[in-house]
Amino acid sequence: MGALGFSLGLVVQGMNMTVSFHSFLPNTTPVLEAEILMVAILVFVVADLIRAPISLSMCLVGLFIGLGLANGGSVKPFTFEVIATWVVAPVVAIAVAFYLTRIINGDSGQNVWRRVRALKLVMIILSFSTAYVLGANTLGLIVAVGGFSILTLLISIAAIFVGSFLLSGGELRRVTQELFLLHYSDATVMLLASTVLVELATLLKIPLSNTQALSAALFGTGISYKTKLIYLWPFLVIVLGWVIAPLLGFVAGFLIGQY
Repeated sequence: MGALGFSLGLVVQGMNMTVSFHSFLPNTTPVLEAEILMVAILVFVVADLIRAPISLSMCLVGLFIGLGLANGGSVKPFTFEVIATWVVAPVVAIAVAFYLTRIINGDSGQNVWRRVRALKLVMIILSFSTAYVLGANTLGLIVAVGGFSILTLLISIAAIFVGSFLLSGGELRRVTQELFLLHYSDATVMLLASTVLVELATLLKIPLSNTQALSAALFGTGISYKTKLIYLWPFLVIVLGWVIAPLLGFVAGFLIGQY
């Protein structure tokens, strides 16, 4: 289901991110595009090896900015819009998740088993929608580098299915198991908040990391409990990744642009 959601999001809305890519790099060459994709693959492999939810989209944005400056460009106003979104989105995700979790858990008058069944159904729908918006935003940004065509879409969809089945083991394990044990209501709120935020960003043609939205919503859900223990260190590692990923991308892009 996840692979199907990724693919559908890429096909239906992924082209929106072409505007975002060209806002950073109006003029590119095939060689430059190949170098960008190689860096994207390297980031993905490293993140998978260390099983850390490193934001690929944030790394790519840093890469685009570094390449633009190295080639004599300037920092575009769009860059500040993206950075502002990266600052505001986690705060919104935390606040929404906090209050939604309080509201859901405060409604104790429903039949427990009926509520569990309803939450399971909603979680299935939201899991698909989360995959959809990731495909539209992050994967759309990656494919925008090489240009949207039938061939690139087919190759991308094939890669989605291979990656979903073979390379998706460790990333969310750090987020969920090391922070706190998720309940159905927690997961529902987390997926809802991240889906809405990333979809809004996609409509605005702004790259927004699913990892960032999910992690922030997860933290907001956790602090809504008065008695639940939260391990802050894994979350701090994730937040540090939000800073390191674009900086590494920027350095890599600037160096590639220079040489």
